[in-house]
Amino acid sequence: MSGDEGTGGDPPTGSDAPGELSAEVVARLRSRAEQLQARRLPPPAPLAAGPEAEREAGPAPETEPEPEPGPDAEAGDDPFHDVAVDPETELLLDRWAEEARDEAREPRRNWSPVVAVLVVLAVIAAAGFGARALISGSADEETADDLAGGPDDAPSVLGGEAPSLEDLTSDVTLPPGPKRPLEVAAQGITVVPDRFDESRREGTYAVIVQNPHSRWLAQGVQVTVTFLDEAGAPVGEDSGFVEVVLPDQRVAVASLFFDAPTVPLSGMSVAIDVARWRETGPIEGGFTISEVQTDEAEFSGVRTRFQIQSGFDEVLTDVGITAVYKAADGRIIGGYDTFVDRLEPGVPTPAEIALLANVDPAAIAATELYPTAAFGSVPD
Repeated sequence: MSGDEGTGGDPPTGSDAPGELSAEVVARLRSRAEQLQARRLPPPAPLAAGPEAEREAGPAPETEPEPEPGPDAEAGDDPFHDVAVDPETELLLDRWAEEARDEAREPRRNWSPVVAVLVVLAVIAAAGFGARALISGSADEETADDLAGGPDDAPSVLGGEAPSLEDLTSDVTLPPGPKRPLEVAAQGITVVPDRFDESRREGTYAVIVQNPHSRWLAQGVQVTVTFLDEAGAPVGEDSGFVEVVLPDQRVAVASLFFDAPTVPLSGMSVAIDVARWRETGPIEGGFTISEVQTDEAEFSGVRTRFQIQSGFDEVLTDVGITAVYKAADGRIIGGYDTFVDRLEPGVPTPAEIALLANVDPAAIAATELYPTAAFGSVPD
């Protein structure tokens, strides 16, 4: 049996068996790798220690001197370059060097959050400079003076006092409305003793408002009433609101108020303010009131029940209805109101108004009902 096929005997060493290395060559390679690694890394800083720590640690280990290169070796040559090393051995040497480097290297600091913050700040600064440059480049000299506070160094709104409501609305204009305002068609008030305390007074009033225009719609109508004594002096005030008054329509404002004046009243004055006029032309549609019945309420006052039907094409919400009560001579006694949440087109809907005032139902000879469309939207 030849040496190539046998399994006994001593394994070849040195250059006779390039595929295997002897223990001596491996030890030399390991020592060389450690020396090369030590040359790459700076020596760790010695820790301050006292004499006791030095005694416990013992003398520092001696470092094996690096072999001197041969006379024929050039600068930078590895003295083991002629040693035949297979790929597995090279991987082993690389792993030794990497492990030594990882053990000696200090842990890296995580700079990612700091870098991210710096990048964000840089982007914000760049955006601010770009916006300022765009404004400065596009504004004329007058606009630039306004942005800088003006040539006369006028106080800035941002740095001084806040603008008043008049300043903010000075440039807001509404389209002109008709010259003829809304008109008061009728009014009336009644003051009676309080239901629970005869020393006090409560009252009810009603005002009928007429839109004399066929092509103008009034929005946001505020009706303010001032109670007058027999000398014509004001002794109290109340107000009501109507959202929409259609062209050629009559609406009413009525209320029950407590703590009424105890002095005799001669009547009241009425002021009407319109927030906006809108020219629309005649509006098709309206309301139909039927089955009106007014009688005594369960405890006190009067109650009016009726049916209301919308003639508009769309569904209406929050439709207001005001009842005006009149005496036999046509004088307005007072009134009250209610709201219907939803009206379907052409569908009669029952409603009720209760005036819980100390009013004699027998004094009411007629009941007039005045609906008004709020044109509210229908919830989905």
